[in-house]
Amino acid sequence: MPSMPQTENGEKLAAAEDFDGVFELVKKAVDRVLGVHRAGLSLVLGDLSNEVGAYHEMGSNAIVMNRNIMKIVWGSTRSRSRRNSYTFMILLHEYLHALGFADDGQVRGLSKKITDEYVGEGHLAGEMAVGPLDRFFPEIGTYAAFRDNGTFETVRKFDSSSTPYIA
Repeated sequence: MPSMPQTENGEKLAAAEDFDGVFELVKKAVDRVLGVHRAGLSLVLGDLSNEVGAYHEMGSNAIVMNRNIMKIVWGSTRSRSRRNSYTFMILLHEYLHALGFADDGQVRGLSKKITDEYVGEGHLAGEMAVGPLDRFFPEIGTYAAFRDNGTFETVRKFDSSSTPYIA
């Protein structure tokens, strides 16, 4: 049975209303479990190949999240909890890269460990961290593999606790 803080953290994740709210929980989870943090990141949504959920270019201040997959996930469930679990897993993975963890295998393992300790073992976000995404969202395989319309958009309210001066 999960401890009280894990239950509360899971409820906060399920209730988060936007990328910023989920990312605040990602930062708290990493700080609590690993004792490290980084401020001043931005989130960019863009159409990427469906093999790429998101990426962070080492040394940059941006996480680029696949808008196409996000739309598929959003369209496949009305559950805010499932959407937020997906978002948490993606942002956690890329945040770890932004902290300097380069190896994807190590990052997947750390993502699972952090999620287990922060929201509890068996939480959907932790399972997504180490499992194939189409196991949780089988609809992904039925959509076109790549839709590049050449546009990217920066999410205006993101990492706001670190950058309250940015409009």
